[in-house]
Amino acid sequence: MLATTTTKEQRQEARQNRLVAMSHPLRAKILLLLSERVASPKELAAALGMPKEKVPGVSHHVKRLVKLDCAELVDEKPVRGAVEHFYRATQRHLIAAEEWDELDPTAKTDVLCDFVQPGLDDFVASVRAGMVGSDGEFQLSRTRLVLDREAKLKVLKIQEEARLAIQAVQEESANRVADSEEETLHFTSWLGGFEVPPR
Repeated sequence: MLATTTTKEQRQEARQNRLVAMSHPLRAKILLLLSERVASPKELAAALGMPKEKVPGVSHHVKRLVKLDCAELVDEKPVRGAVEHFYRATQRHLIAAEEWDELDPTAKTDVLCDFVQPGLDDFVASVRAGMVGSDGEFQLSRTRLVLDREAKLKVLKIQEEARLAIQAVQEESANRVADSEEETLHFTSWLGGFEVPPR
């Protein structure tokens, strides 16, 4: 389960911890992966295309995420005389609008790319597997708009409400699957809105 905060102090601490976590490019990538699945440092290094000798560095950043209350240890498995540790995220790989200005400019660039790249990877993998477009059960849209600032903020609010609604649908699905053992489908949902140069 992802952590929830209740008091103002807890929210502030979680916010600060998340900013520290996201301020390092590798740590931000690790948090993104752990928000999608449980994994060990060895698995995380492989997913990031890193050689085996980099696993200790990945492990260091995972332990840092644990200290920041952004991840937690969920399992241990003996492997050839050693113990492999498995972790999951306890905070989402998200930065609130009010937190964005506190990030270092270089970290901002890395975070933006880290958000978009997995979606592109998902799309390419789906096309190559012949999945997206194989039936009518998909949605792709791009709408170029001309707005004033008030309208821009309204659009961003609508998108955030949609993201929260989609998240609630996933939780409903998880409850149904737990009761029925129905087969699950892997699905990517994209929402985005940002200013662009004029044509």
